[in-house]
Amino acid sequence: MSLLEKVEKIDVIVDAALDDPEIIEEEDHNPELEKLFCEWNLSPAIYAILVQHGFTVEYLEKMDEKSLDDVFSVTKWTGHKFALRQKLVLWPKSVMCQSASTSSVSQSAPAAAPVVLEPTTVKLHTNPFKHHLLPTSVTSELLRDILSRNEKGKIVVKYFETHQSLNVTHRKYLAHTVVDYYIANDLYFPLPDMAKFAQLIAERFSNEFAETYYNPRDIKAEKKHPSGLIYDRFHNRNKKALIKPKSSTDKENIFRGAKSTALNLSEEDITKLSILRTWLRNNFAPTEEVQLKWSESLPLRLRAIIKETDVGKSNILSEWPRIVDDNGYLLIDSDFEQLFGKCEKLFNDWEQFSEKFLKYVRRAEIKDDRSLQLLRHLQEAPVCQAGRELIISYVFQALIKPTRRAGGKLPTILEAQFEVCCLCQTNDEYLEDLQALRRDCEAAKIQLTPRIYAVGCLENIDSLYVVTGKFEYKLPSFLRCLDVIIKLKHVLDYHFSDSCEAYWCFLTRFFYGIDYRRKSKNSQLLQLIKYLESQCEEDQ
Repeated sequence: MSLLEKVEKIDVIVDAALDDPEIIEEEDHNPELEKLFCEWNLSPAIYAILVQHGFTVEYLEKMDEKSLDDVFSVTKWTGHKFALRQKLVLWPKSVMCQSASTSSVSQSAPAAAPVVLEPTTVKLHTNPFKHHLLPTSVTSELLRDILSRNEKGKIVVKYFETHQSLNVTHRKYLAHTVVDYYIANDLYFPLPDMAKFAQLIAERFSNEFAETYYNPRDIKAEKKHPSGLIYDRFHNRNKKALIKPKSSTDKENIFRGAKSTALNLSEEDITKLSILRTWLRNNFAPTEEVQLKWSESLPLRLRAIIKETDVGKSNILSEWPRIVDDNGYLLIDSDFEQLFGKCEKLFNDWEQFSEKFLKYVRRAEIKDDRSLQLLRHLQEAPVCQAGRELIISYVFQALIKPTRRAGGKLPTILEAQFEVCCLCQTNDEYLEDLQALRRDCEAAKIQLTPRIYAVGCLENIDSLYVVTGKFEYKLPSFLRCLDVIIKLKHVLDYHFSDSCEAYWCFLTRFFYGIDYRRKSKNSQLLQLIKYLESQCEEDQ
């Protein structure tokens, strides 16, 4: 049972700085903070309050007396504040511990010249900052400074000067400008600051209401939560910051744990699971029983995958022949879901991603002639859905260019495009090309890395396949092909093609939340991801 499940209803009148612990959603959990509070044996209500305020362990390290007072501003919570303070002054990572140590040393040291201490705030870095963002320091001067330094802020001011009012879009820009100032400087945004900014905005922009930007909680009106553009913007940003690392870390930990379990199976477990493997070798129906036995036998299969020595995966495929069945990709789905969780983001968010990606590509002004022709074709011709997705995959190779292979040869953009997907006009052409490719890879004793074959033309793609050296899957859509290749990598440990590895790294990280480390530091890739994430945040 998590800490939040232990929290009883606390029926007290609290100000806008507090929320009811019982209605905090599961997505707001912070496992790192929860674990720390369990170790400290603190009341679960303290954890609930801090989570609702958007606190992380990093923020907690920088919590000072002022921010402690802001969070626990109701008399009835004084005991919780005292309990947390006792832990913080003894915690080596806390600024309050450091302050206490400094105070102790100064009392025992010989008299010296007085030292003027700067006020502290909830700040994650020690970079000098013009405005110390305590509640008393939010002024009209600070608001003017923020608006004058931010492009969106300038747009808002100019729009207001012209129209003497703000529309929905410019109100959103205004809230984003204020909140992003805190986010950019890694500062926690306390509720009193939000209230002050809302008041200053109403004074600066006539016809605007403070409640639009920050509307405090009101028990009498049965309003349980603060709201407003500023409040929503800050807490939505903070939730995303908490969820992303959690998702990636959890997936890596689960996968590591599964591999450890597989390598440490007892002889008794191996015997039991081998019975399931034997059944699966000799049966492909009924489907439900196959799925159940397949799921139960994952540790033994994972053990074989880890110990596989053949580049073509011949050992694992002979032990588990259901993989090469026409619908074997459904079993790959099952293993991936057990190891990394269910993920539909590629299918749900692709359209939104593709629009933003194409906008980024046009700004980047790529030089590759073939890719430019494909972009023009996309605009001018009736390209089918799979053709559109194929073009985006091709253009990516011109945007994030291939890097040099281990052998020293630099792949061309065209090679990278064909190793993502080879477009054949007829089925015979597809079969001929695949057979030749398999012969070449077998002769060179290298792995035929998973790739896509499409049959038809950009206006009408008839068939789509994912192929390897030993098997192929016929799939219903181009996105499903991308999905299966990523799962083949993370389940059966197939390699991604060197020439287009950055593309697979991007898809794996952006849509599946798995950090594929070989290319994760590519500066062009990081710039693209940062742009896409910022565009998604602006849409919130």
